[in-house]
Amino acid sequence: MELKTYNDNMAHLQAELLVLNLRLHRQVLRWRATHHSNATPEEMLGLHISDKEVDAILDGLYASRATLTSDAMDKAPIATLSTLLEEAEEHHAECEANALAEGVRLYLPEFVQRLNLTAFERSVVLLAFAPEFDRRYERLFGYLNDDVTRRLATVDLALQVLCIGPDDRARERQSFHRDRVLRAYRLIHVDTESGASRSSLLSSPLKLDEHVVSYLLGDDRRDPNLEHLLHVHDGGPADVVMASDFVEEMVSLEFYVKARPTPAPTIIINGSDVELQVAAAARLAKADDLSTSLVVLNGADLSTRNNAEDIAFRALRQARLMRASLAVRGADSLRGTVALRTLIDSDRDYPLYLLTSDSSSIETKGSPQVTLHLPPLGFEERRLVWSASLNGQSTEPDVTELSDRFRLSSAQIAEAASQAYVHAAAFGGGLPDRAGLFASSRVQSTNSLQNLAQHVETIHSWNDLVVPSKTKHQLLSLENWVVHRHVVYDAWGYSQRVMLGKGLVVLFSGGSGTGKTMAAGILSKNLELDMYRIDLSTVVSKYVGETEKNLSQIFESAESANAILFFDEADSIFGKRSEVKDAHDRYANIEVSYLLQRMESYDGIAILATNFRQNLDTAFARRMHVVIEFPLPSVTDRERIWRQLLPGTVPQSDDIDLSYLARQFGLTGGNIKNCVLTAAFSAAPEGGPISMQHLVQAVARELDKIEQPIVRSDFGSYYDLIQT
Repeated sequence: MELKTYNDNMAHLQAELLVLNLRLHRQVLRWRATHHSNATPEEMLGLHISDKEVDAILDGLYASRATLTSDAMDKAPIATLSTLLEEAEEHHAECEANALAEGVRLYLPEFVQRLNLTAFERSVVLLAFAPEFDRRYERLFGYLNDDVTRRLATVDLALQVLCIGPDDRARERQSFHRDRVLRAYRLIHVDTESGASRSSLLSSPLKLDEHVVSYLLGDDRRDPNLEHLLHVHDGGPADVVMASDFVEEMVSLEFYVKARPTPAPTIIINGSDVELQVAAAARLAKADDLSTSLVVLNGADLSTRNNAEDIAFRALRQARLMRASLAVRGADSLRGTVALRTLIDSDRDYPLYLLTSDSSSIETKGSPQVTLHLPPLGFEERRLVWSASLNGQSTEPDVTELSDRFRLSSAQIAEAASQAYVHAAAFGGGLPDRAGLFASSRVQSTNSLQNLAQHVETIHSWNDLVVPSKTKHQLLSLENWVVHRHVVYDAWGYSQRVMLGKGLVVLFSGGSGTGKTMAAGILSKNLELDMYRIDLSTVVSKYVGETEKNLSQIFESAESANAILFFDEADSIFGKRSEVKDAHDRYANIEVSYLLQRMESYDGIAILATNFRQNLDTAFARRMHVVIEFPLPSVTDRERIWRQLLPGTVPQSDDIDLSYLARQFGLTGGNIKNCVLTAAFSAAPEGGPISMQHLVQAVARELDKIEQPIVRSDFGSYYDLIQT
C-alpha cells in the first residue's frame, strides 16, 4: 500500500532527500551526456571518481529510501527521469500536507514557512543539508563539481540541479545575494574566499549553518551564538502593571499592532524602568495573533561584540523561528551601529521593539516609527509589583509602606523581594518580615550617592532629643507627612493638582549644637530611610556650571536612592542672590536660581540646616514645606541634657551638681556633650569617677573654645577648681 503520510520528522526528511536524489541523478545523467565515453582522466582534470563509484553511491542512497536503483534509472532517458521526479514531488507534497493536517511536526516546512522561503530557497537549504545528513553526498558533489576536493554543493551546482533553463538560473541567482534571506539570515554560508584569491560566486561552496542543521533534525533549542544575549520573556512582576490602565496609549497601540501594518513598524518604548518596558513590549506582542511570545536581545552586550551584525541577524532568525516578536533592551547603546540598522531595516513580519532611555537617539528611516513613553511607577503601580513579587504573602500594611517609602523600579522591587526571601530562609525559613523587606529595599537603592555625600547613621531616638514640645511636635508631624504621602497625593488625587514639589523640603533653623543633625538622623532612622550629608567641598566648584552639575547629580541620585538629603550649613550654597556687579556675581546668582528650580521639582526628602536663617535667599522660604526652629535650650532642658549624658552607668562622685551647671551656663546640647566627654577622658586616666572638678574644668575649656568669657561669678565657689 502506497504511503499517504509521514509519521515523524525523520521520515519526512528521508522523503525530501529521495526527491533530491532524483534531481541529482538527473544532473549526473546530464553531466555524463556532456563528456564522451572514452574520456581519460587527463582529459577530465579534477575528476577522480569513477562512474561506477557514483552508481554505487546512488544505489546506496536509493536503497535506504526507496526501491529504486541507479541501473534502472540509467536505462531511462532524462525525460523519463524528469517525469519520475514530478510524480515523486507530487506524492511527497500530498504526504506532507496529510502529515501536517494530522498535527505531525515537520521541521523543514515549519522552517520554510516561518522564514518565508521560496520553493527554490527551500531546495537550496535541503541541498546544503544533504552532506550534513549523509557523507556520501560529499563524494557525489565532488563528482558533479568535477573536483574531488570540493565536497559541498556550489552556487553553480544548485542552479544547475534546481533550475530549468538559463532564464530560471539567472533569476534564481539573485537568491544568493548578501541581502537576501539565505545569506542575510545566516542560513547558508557562501564562502567566496578560495585560498589566496577570491573565487566567483558561482564556484563558491554552500555551507548550511550548524544551528539550522540542528533545527531541521528536530532540535529547536536556541542558537548557541545567542547565549547570554537573548532570552524569552516568560512573565514577571511588572506584567501586572501593564495589565492595568497604567498607560492609556496601550489600547490604541494594541489595535495598531493587531492590524499588522506593512511594513512592520519599529515601536520605541522610552522610559527608565527596563522591566516595565519589557512588560509593555510583551503586552503589545500578545496583541498580534501570529506572535506567540517575546524574545529580548541585550543591546548593551551586543554593542561590545565584534560580530554584532551577525548576531543581530541571528536574533532576527531566532525570533522568526519561535514566531516571537523581538525587543532590544538598552537600544541606546547601539545608536549609529550597523547592528541597529540591520534590526530596523530587516524584512520583518512583526514589529521591532526598541527599549530606550533616550528615544531621540534612535533613527528609524525606512520603517514606520511609533514612540511610547512610560512614566516611572507610581505608588499604586509599585504596590501591584510588590504584591506580585511577594506572591500575595505579605500583609497589606507592609506592602503599602514599602510602596510609599521606596520609589524602586519593578526590577529592584523583584530583587528586593527575592533577597528578603533568601534572608528569611537563612534564618529558619518562613516568610520575610517587615524588617527584612525594608533592609533589602534599602540595599536596592542605588549607591551613587556614596561618592557625593556622607552616609549618616544614628543610635538616638526621639527620647534622646531635648527640644521644646512645640519643636518635638513639628518633628513628629514630618513622619506623618512621609508615611501618608500616598494617601494625599494618590488616594485623594492631589498628584493631579500639584505638578511640582511632591517631595518634602524642610528647614531646620537654630544655633550650633541645638539638635538639628540629631533630629535629622532620628527622622531617617524612624522612617527607615538612609540619610546622606552633603559634603560641600565636593559640590561647590570655582568652574562655571560645575556646581550646578554636581547638585543635579546629587538630586537625581537621591531620588533614585530613596534617601534623605541633609544639607548642613545650607546658607553656604542657598545664600541670598546679590546685585550683579561682575561675572562672579552673575554666575553665583545662576547657581541659586538653579537650586530654587530644582528644589521645587524635587520629589524626595531634603532637610536644610542653617545657623543663620537670615542668610538664606528669601525665595527659598516659599519652597519649604516646613520650617522648624531649634532654640537654645532652657534651663530645664539643659539639665535634662546633662542628666542624659551622665546616666547611672557612668561612675560619678557625690559632689556633682548638674542643676547648678544647667542654671549657670547657657550651653547648647552640643556644647554639653563636649563637656561631658572632656570630663570623662580627664577622669578615666585617674581611675574615675567623674567629679565636679572634672566637669567645671571641661566647661571652662568649652567656653574658651567658643570664645565666651570665663567669669568668676558664673563659676562661684567652683572657680578655684578650674585653676588647678
